[in-house]
Amino acid sequence: MKPTAVILGITFACALGQAHSDSWNQFRGPNGSGVAKDSRPPIKLDDAQLAWKAALPPGLSSPVLSGKRIFLTGLAKGRLVTIAINKADGKIAWQNQAPKVELEKVHKASHPAVPSVLVDHDRVFAYFGSYGLLCYNLDGRELWKKPIPTPKTLYGMSTSPIVHGEHLIMVLDNDTNLPGSRLSQSKIVAYDKTNGDVAWEIPRPFHRSGWSTPMIWKHDRGTELVVLGNSRVSGYDMKTGAQKWFVPGFSRETISTPVAGNNVLYVSSSKLGGGADIQPDPLPFWEAVIRFDQNGDGKIERKEMTGHFTFPIRPELPPGHPGFGIPLPKDKRRRQERLDGIFRGTDRNRDKFWTKEEFMSNMRGGRGKPLLIAIRPGGQGDVTDTHLKWELNRSIPEIPSPLFYSNLIYMVRNGGLLAAVDATNGKLLYRERLNAPGQYSASPVAANDHIYLSSNRGVITIVKVNKEFKIIHQHDLKGPVFVTPAIDKNTLYVRTEKALWAFRTID
Repeated sequence: MKPTAVILGITFACALGQAHSDSWNQFRGPNGSGVAKDSRPPIKLDDAQLAWKAALPPGLSSPVLSGKRIFLTGLAKGRLVTIAINKADGKIAWQNQAPKVELEKVHKASHPAVPSVLVDHDRVFAYFGSYGLLCYNLDGRELWKKPIPTPKTLYGMSTSPIVHGEHLIMVLDNDTNLPGSRLSQSKIVAYDKTNGDVAWEIPRPFHRSGWSTPMIWKHDRGTELVVLGNSRVSGYDMKTGAQKWFVPGFSRETISTPVAGNNVLYVSSSKLGGGADIQPDPLPFWEAVIRFDQNGDGKIERKEMTGHFTFPIRPELPPGHPGFGIPLPKDKRRRQERLDGIFRGTDRNRDKFWTKEEFMSNMRGGRGKPLLIAIRPGGQGDVTDTHLKWELNRSIPEIPSPLFYSNLIYMVRNGGLLAAVDATNGKLLYRERLNAPGQYSASPVAANDHIYLSSNRGVITIVKVNKEFKIIHQHDLKGPVFVTPAIDKNTLYVRTEKALWAFRTID
């Protein structure tokens, strides 16, 4: 790191101390925790509690709050937009377009407007992978803008900005190499929140694209920036910007945001492809591919790999769904080459068939292992053997972040399975079905001793915080929910595919 960057880093660390507050001012609320303290949103969601419902343009950013407004992003008439909505009545206060740019290429299940807005005092910050950063005041007047080259990623940008002191912090991990190098352009950048100027940078040349939002870990030995990236989680010293510690063993594709409590850091990531347990059952994967057995001989030949065939990642989804399997190129020649490689990878004996036994044996080879780990502060370098308090390898979600609440850790995963873990020792207390199946992308949030869980199909399940499982209420919004809700003093805000819903406690 350059000496000037170190000096700026020291200045930045001293300014204002901890910047995150108890308000829901960023992705997943205070410091990304998902917990709204001293809040009492309704625990039954019906017409009586529905304060309003507002139409929205499509987007996958989570709602973020100021005192009187809700902020989101979307795509309206081909333009990226930042939207402010009045809490009182759900009316749009303002909607500002980002500069017109070519939209980044994203996965079918993603969107160009995924990163969530950040609110800090009287300013609103929006990041779009296609453009960069935009800063407005609370009334929508543009204060500055900062174009940022779009990082190359597998699925599109989704990391959201956070604030610490006088700076915005962005993790810009990137699959593009440095000029003339095999190392990547990945980096952490701090921007002056008053004008968008770069205050300091931390290179991350061994990292590739990731989708996790960073967090600030304040513990009894100091304050660190924690970044979950591909294959490892790292802690950075807030005074010098230097990497202090790391824990390897995570998958190539990390999405969740770490959480902290009781002076311990908790970090989770599923197995590559969403595997929640250390050894997934290979039978559903075989049942997904044998559907393509055209001649009924119980085997798969290369010539039977037609139509929507691909190697399954989530066998519970139908073929053709964007999340079903490994994405294939649209170009016909490249698509056939990729299928040839997939076939050869499993046809180990080269008999030109996949048998059930051969396929399931291949599936038992790992793709990393699912991890939920607890890390004690104070380590240096690889702290796996020195500061890892415990490790769990079961029921780990692919997209949703863990929730730390009342010394318990809650995780919800695809299929509608909720796990509760004792944060002290990592013991799995229960793993129960929510009776709301399907995919889960939204992270759990909590307030007033209740947890709010949202399925992709739009079913909201409210569970009592306890070592024993108890569903308090369920409500079907009859519209997809892909993003994490927000909570203020008395309201739960839920974004569906086409609307924002406000459920408010009646005094």
